[in-house]
Amino acid sequence: MHLQIILFDIAVQNEIQGGQRLCLTDTHKFQRLYSTIVMSDGVEGHKRAGSQSVHASGSKLSICNHFNSPAGCTTPDCKFKHACHQSAGHFSVNSMVDHEKVRSYPLDNMRHIGENLLEIRRMHGDHRLVMWKSDIAEAYRLMPMHPIWQIKQVCMVDGYGHVNQCNCFGGCGSGGIFISFNSLVAWIAKNIEHILGCADYVDNTSGAEFADEVSFYEPYQKLMPSKQVSLLHLWDKLGIPHKEKKQVFGSPLTIIGIDVDPNAMTLTLSEAAHEDLVKELHLWGSRLTGKSNGAFPVRRWQSLAGWANWAFNAYPLLRPCLNNVYPKLQGKWAPHQNVWVNNSIREDLNWAADRIENSTGVHLMRSRAWDPSLADVTIFCDACMDGMGFWFPDHRVRYYSPVPSTVPTNIIFYYEALCVAAALHCAHLTSPDGSRIVIYTDNSNTVDIFNTLCARPDYNPILCFAVDILLDGEHDLCVLHVAGDQNVVADALSCQDFGCAIKSIPDLKILDFQPPHLLLGANKK
Repeated sequence: MHLQIILFDIAVQNEIQGGQRLCLTDTHKFQRLYSTIVMSDGVEGHKRAGSQSVHASGSKLSICNHFNSPAGCTTPDCKFKHACHQSAGHFSVNSMVDHEKVRSYPLDNMRHIGENLLEIRRMHGDHRLVMWKSDIAEAYRLMPMHPIWQIKQVCMVDGYGHVNQCNCFGGCGSGGIFISFNSLVAWIAKNIEHILGCADYVDNTSGAEFADEVSFYEPYQKLMPSKQVSLLHLWDKLGIPHKEKKQVFGSPLTIIGIDVDPNAMTLTLSEAAHEDLVKELHLWGSRLTGKSNGAFPVRRWQSLAGWANWAFNAYPLLRPCLNNVYPKLQGKWAPHQNVWVNNSIREDLNWAADRIENSTGVHLMRSRAWDPSLADVTIFCDACMDGMGFWFPDHRVRYYSPVPSTVPTNIIFYYEALCVAAALHCAHLTSPDGSRIVIYTDNSNTVDIFNTLCARPDYNPILCFAVDILLDGEHDLCVLHVAGDQNVVADALSCQDFGCAIKSIPDLKILDFQPPHLLLGANKK
């Protein structure tokens, strides 16, 4: 049967031939090959495996790096595991998979941990807390693969085929497979076992517990946070392996490389991590000469994006620095393909590096979900193809400006976003540091980009400009949607219908404003 599966694999690869017309995930298109070669009544069904035997993969934990190199492992009786390299070769498994069907899955991060801690503080005050973190042993390797997929993971060693039957690290769909499983485990923990406040990151689960809430975990013969013990009991019930040294707790505690202090309510990057991140961002932001000449392989780009996303746990406002990176990588899956760095990307990464370099590396957790009625400053905005307007209801002051002639697009969305940035700038100049600012707009796309800090490249300078203001003034910003029929004054201002605006608000004071010159950065107070 093993030989039939291998023959089926060869037939599929011959049919695909490295092209994009067919992908390995198009399994329905290979049914005739499967029926002919694998099924017992097919033309190959009567054949037996012959002299070439197939052995199961070993159980050693360390991976042989030489085996994963193009030359392969030549060490006799190598004591390390020979793992599948799914990106090696011109017809690698990863290169023949439809990447649109194996997109990444969302992961919990420090934002979720912060929200859980803030909720605990809101409900229980200054009760002393500890953080805990539990890790699943072997993780990806717990997931068995379909027999037809296992043939993609046959390692030839000394003339024998060793079938790797489990989910392998390095496969473009490997993470999604395990995360799907662990998401179900997380659902059981929350909804069946009532273990609340957990955050999951791939194979790590973490949370907070009251310092005096401890339970005895018999397998490890020690007292541990009660929620952590409850999770370990669930894992034991489900047969999920774990090791004592990876089940940790304390205050502060390092979680995915960031020190979390639940009592000081801070997230901190170590000095070394801080310096390494700045160095890497400046490397990408420089005009390189020599071998790389400003181009990096796709794998290096993906590593940069992953590193930056990790750093956003401590620097959440710096997300715009990747808004030019993602479009650059769109449609590029070959890990060794070189991709050039353009000027926009250099500027964004240097901007982020400068901001990080001048920070302490400590992020103070505070609630971002506050009631708009608690705002220190409230502004209503609107724009049309000819003008922009915003006004402050508390001060009965309104501002108007014609749309600038030098903008990258004439789409109304751009003017709406630019108007919000101008209103934020005005609030920054006229309000004390640390203000809570609410800005209303009737354009939902504008609401989305300011709340996610993700936008197309044309709009990214607006977001960077807004972030500079928020960091310089230590403000909290909330951009909300308002129905058009409730935004009458701002609409009248943008259309230069000042009579209508004054009729709605008789004592409204009307002033002009100059839209910010985004290329010059935020003006300082």
